[in-house]
Order: sequence, then structure tokens, then C-alpha cells
Amino acid sequence: MSKAKWVWLTPLLLAAYALAYVSWVPPHAVLVQAYPMNTTYFTAYINNTTVYIAQAGLSFYGSPAEAQAVVQYLYSQCRYVAVDVRDVLKTARGTLWLADVYCSRDGSMWLWLRWLPLRFTAYSGQVEFANATNATVITPVGAFVNYIPAGWYLDPSTKAVFKVPGANITLLTHVASLSEQLKALKAELDKSRANASQAASLIAKLEAHVAALEAQRRALEDALRQRESEAAALQANLRAAQAENERLKTQLAQLKAENDQLKAKLASMNQTLARLNDQLTSLKAQLAVQPTSGEEGPNPLMYALPIALAGVAAAFVIYRKKKAEE
Repeated sequence: MSKAKWVWLTPLLLAAYALAYVSWVPPHAVLVQAYPMNTTYFTAYINNTTVYIAQAGLSFYGSPAEAQAVVQYLYSQCRYVAVDVRDVLKTARGTLWLADVYCSRDGSMWLWLRWLPLRFTAYSGQVEFANATNATVITPVGAFVNYIPAGWYLDPSTKAVFKVPGANITLLTHVASLSEQLKALKAELDKSRANASQAASLIAKLEAHVAALEAQRRALEDALRQRESEAAALQANLRAAQAENERLKTQLAQLKAENDQLKAKLASMNQTLARLNDQLTSLKAQLAVQPTSGEEGPNPLMYALPIALAGVAAAFVIYRKKKAEE
């Protein structure tokens, strides 16, 4: 499998196996700055000395093309190198460490070089397997279920590092399952807390909205009471105006009756005045024909007639004044 495929496949495998263990490095292994020299050897520069490192129990019998592919693979996988030294040999070329060599591309999982025969058939070496019921492991050379390569693994949920064979896989699986359940419960609890917080925020908003609506209701009630008060005042004013109108109607009727009486009086006075005028004219005519000498005294009608005319004139003036006042 090429480097590009493993770049996207590893996250998918980890996501697919939520309770999977990850291939790891022994806690006592030492990180070194080493580089692949060929298919079986690494070189490192330690304490001003070149050190050669070989994976114990691993041999390569492939073609040059296969060797080139393997070296490219090792360069892609071995950005970080850790060693568990098993023996130190002095050779003509320098110091050789026989060790268990572990490589990692990014520190998320480690490749034990003893597993290379599972990846390339040109390698020769014994790879042990162990029964691990209900266990799933993810390694750079593949995923394994129930029957897994012997080596070191990490439990991502508990951060425990263990060796297979040797560890109680059943217990570890049970612990991992409980850890996942606990994680799920914590996530549910956090979700419930978040929902409770959202509910509390929503309740506070609703309470504020209710308070605002209550204030609006009180304002509307006050406005309604004010309008009812204004309407009652207008009704009272209307009733007072209606009563005043009725009073004025009654007064108008009375004035009309008095006016009719005055009109009748005026008509009667006009008739009397006309009659008196006629009498006055007749008297003037009689006086005109009477002699100017003799013993007879003045006629009393000469004084009564002007008085009567004056009374009629006064009554006429009073009538006109009342008409003007109306």
C-alpha cells in the first residue's frame, strides 16, 4: 500500500473502530535521530560516533526494485525512530545495535519493524500472533480483530500502554468499553447541561418577553381606563348639553308664546292707534270748523288723545326692544 493511501486510510480506520487499540512503542524505548540506510539497517550519529541499527530477527531477500520500494516506504514511515536495544556489537565498520526498531510517521501510531513481513513478502522473519477475543488493533500494516500481532499497543481511551501477549485483553477491552460508555455519558451530560443552559436562557428571554407584554397590558388598561373616563366625561357633557337644549327649547317655546301674545297686542295696538288716528283726524276736522270766538272752553279730547298716542308708542317701543333681544 502506498504512502498516499495510508495518509487518508489511517483516520478512517481509527474512526471505524471506536474501541480499537493502536500499535505503540514500549515505554522504555529511546528516541534516536536515525535514518534508513537500506532495507534492514539504520544509521544514527550519537556522541560523535556513527552507530548502525538493525532490527533483530529480520532479513530481506528481495530484488533491487523491491528494495527501492521498501526504502521509500521506510522513509515515509520513519520520521520518528525509537529503539529498544537488545545487544551492542563492535564491527569493522563501527558499532552495531541489534534492537527492536519502531517507526512513526506522525506519532499517532508506531510500526515495529518485525511486522514488515506482513507488509512485504520479500522480508523474512517470525511474526507472532496472539488470541485477543473481541479486541481490534490498528497498525500501519493493517487492522486486526481477535487475532492480533504480538507487540506493544496503546488504549486511546485510558492512555494505557500494554504488551501482547502478557496483558489481560479481556479486562482491557472491558475497561475500554466502560471508558467509552463513560465518555458517552459525559458527552450526554455535557449535552444535557448545554440544553439546560439553553433552556434557562430561553426561560429568561420568555420571562423578559412576558414582563414586556405585562407592561404593555398595564399600559393598555391604563389607556382604556383613561378613555373610559374621557368617554364618561363626554357622556356627562352630552347629557348636560341635551338638558340645556331641552331647557332652551322650553324657553324658546315660552318666548314664542310671549311673542305671539305681543304680536296680538301689537296688532290690537295698531288697530287702536289707527282708530285713534281716525278719531284725531275727525277731531281736527271738527276743530277746524268751530268758531274761534265765544265762551266755550277747550275740548277735553284734545288732551286725552295725545296721551293715548303716547301710550301706544311706548308699547310699540317696548315690543321692538324685546324683539331685538330675542
